[in-house]
Amino acid sequence: MLVVDDDADIRRMVVRLLLSRGLNVIEADRGNLALRLLKDHNPQLIVLDAMLPEVHGFDIARRIKHSERFARTPIIMISAVYRGWRFAEDLKQSCGVEFFIEKPFRIEELLRAVDSALAGIKESGAGADENKVSQEAEAELSMGIEAYKAGRLDDAIAHLKQGTNIDPLAYRLHFHLGLLHGKKGQVYEAIGALERAMELNSKHFAAAKNLAILYQKAGFRHKASETWERALGLAPDDETRQSIKEHLLNLL
Repeated sequence: MLVVDDDADIRRMVVRLLLSRGLNVIEADRGNLALRLLKDHNPQLIVLDAMLPEVHGFDIARRIKHSERFARTPIIMISAVYRGWRFAEDLKQSCGVEFFIEKPFRIEELLRAVDSALAGIKESGAGADENKVSQEAEAELSMGIEAYKAGRLDDAIAHLKQGTNIDPLAYRLHFHLGLLHGKKGQVYEAIGALERAMELNSKHFAAAKNLAILYQKAGFRHKASETWERALGLAPDDETRQSIKEHLLNLL
């Protein structure tokens, strides 16, 4: 189970409740970390706060439900800001969340939602074909790379786009898609793909470096400087760090 809330007290309380039911629990306090944990651990259930740093809870829910790999993962969304049954119904329709609970909530209310969600998983067999979906996305990546090596750039981009449709949370697909858009001279499309890759894996040096180069090419000097600074913090060795520092001085 994945618990996502930037309020440490609430997060700890929810984690304790789930642990008391014998469930395995991982936790996140911000949006990007939640997306990485989702990708790495394939949780059966997500308890998700609506208001989060970095990536809004609504956006996380939409990405999950638009993913073939995670679409059937139930979401219990909690919020102290958004209230009322009308909003709850709109949220279920627009973001696909199965349960909506207002803060402050009663323990029994949360546990009922958890039990209902887990019962639904058992009935539907949700998660049974996660490996198949992941393999399909990896296959699109492999075919995209092969198409690029054969000089078929448009085919390569098409394969990677299909891969991101299958698994929108696979940062490698977004990273390579960004590189291919860059090869084709599609700077803004490349920036968008690499930004998504960085959202999913903020420690990826190659994505940060290539994103900084693209921002600079597009004429966004301030954004380029900001991204080069991110790359500096991720640089793998002293030689690379020194090279980036010199580049930043010239850019400024």
